[in-house]
Amino acid sequence: MNSETCIALPVKYKLTLAILSAIGTAIILLSTRHYGAGISPDSVTYIATARHIATGIGAVTYDGTPLVLHPPLYPTLLATIAYVFRLDPLSSAHIVNAVLFGSIVYFSGLLFLRHLKSYVCAFLGTASVLVTYPLILVSLMAWSEPLFILLTLLYLLLLESYLERRNITLLLLLSLSVALACLTRYIGIILLFTGMVSVLLFRQDNSRIKYGHLFLFLFISALPIGVWVIRNYFLSGTLFGPRGPSYYSLSQNLAFVFNTFLHRYIPDRLSEHRSILMLLSATIGFLAGLSVRGNWSKFRTVLLEIGPLLLFIVAYVGFLVISSTTTAYDKIGDRLLSPVFVPMNLLLLFFASKILASLVRQGLSQRLANILLAIFVVIWLVNATRDTTSLITDAMSQGLEYSGKYWRNSQTIKYFLQNRKSEHGCKIFYSNAPDVLYILANLVAKMSPRKMLGAKIINDISNLKGSWPEESNACLVWFDKVDRNYLFTVDELRTVANVQQVIRLEDGAVYLVTRK
Repeated sequence: MNSETCIALPVKYKLTLAILSAIGTAIILLSTRHYGAGISPDSVTYIATARHIATGIGAVTYDGTPLVLHPPLYPTLLATIAYVFRLDPLSSAHIVNAVLFGSIVYFSGLLFLRHLKSYVCAFLGTASVLVTYPLILVSLMAWSEPLFILLTLLYLLLLESYLERRNITLLLLLSLSVALACLTRYIGIILLFTGMVSVLLFRQDNSRIKYGHLFLFLFISALPIGVWVIRNYFLSGTLFGPRGPSYYSLSQNLAFVFNTFLHRYIPDRLSEHRSILMLLSATIGFLAGLSVRGNWSKFRTVLLEIGPLLLFIVAYVGFLVISSTTTAYDKIGDRLLSPVFVPMNLLLLFFASKILASLVRQGLSQRLANILLAIFVVIWLVNATRDTTSLITDAMSQGLEYSGKYWRNSQTIKYFLQNRKSEHGCKIFYSNAPDVLYILANLVAKMSPRKMLGAKIINDISNLKGSWPEESNACLVWFDKVDRNYLFTVDELRTVANVQQVIRLEDGAVYLVTRK
């Protein structure tokens, strides 16, 4: 392939990126036009906080507690839109994420072109973003990942530009992108580390200037999140919110990472046959060895070229695995790994093109090399498109999580939309799903008593006797389909309180609760 094609036609390439970006935005908008963005417990926290920020209350969640478990940038973005356009965050989240996904597509295209140099390869790489399941998933949900992924892409582009040009303006923009990423997701702190290491390893010049720039980068990048976590400590006694020990071991978390990548890049029929997979891996390794043989100095140059990308992927995944082994998070999967899929897609195409180009120099015909690359890309994209199409179809036909058909037709939710809390004389409500009550019934409730934090037991049921509920009359709303095993069950609560059923509904029940 002619590596100069796209460089000679940058306007055409940018127009192509704009079209692909518009397609990405349209995919999210069309997928969410009936049900809106998918809503999960995290989404409820973001939306409630955004509402409170927009009305001047501050960074406070739906139950009135300060926002601590999550950084503030994504809800602040939703709040800004609510304040300027008078559009409720629940209604604007899918529009915001559609624009963010379109931007992800555009800046991914710039990153692909920067490393692949070939218009065709860069186009295929950008097209792969449109069908990458984890990227579509997080963009369909009211989550902070799309904003974080966009900021990560800006970080990678600015870092590479800064390392080439050593421009103070680029350094300031780079620092700003890292600061904003940290304020979007706490794991963004890893960019402080990778940025620092990249400057130390890949910038070769005057030490005094280099260390001066490094200090400025760390100061600007760390200051906002530093102020935020100090605020968290004064409000909650923790830097990042109360978190318990993990449910999963190191080996389990490594397996989760491996299986997620395997499922996203290898067809299921192939991955089920481990012997074939091992043979394929050995073949690729052999071809890679042939391409490197006798060209170590050139290969070293290639590694330096993609060093920041590799460093980000390794550091991000490594930090995620280690922290998920010590601290209770969601199970590692598509959502938590979504920020590394753009650079992973890039590296796959980068190494495939480099290996084939090297083999061509060693005698392989250009036609055969192009055929092999085409087969690789087609298998990859077809495999990715299958699951992504199914996800989009589900989002369009029935919605995702709390915004979906099931919850919209919930008899318990309909009951509270028709009967307000004063009917039972309850001063306060408890529930195993207060987030559901808030987002769907506009009812503020407390979480029913918790017995575990992560994998650690923090409370014994006997401790609640005579003290729960704190109010003389309370109601407990229990949803059958919400499985939160870290809470005491209704039967357990009956041993320490008077729990009388008020009404039984199709998908839940309401209880009147008083102290024994």
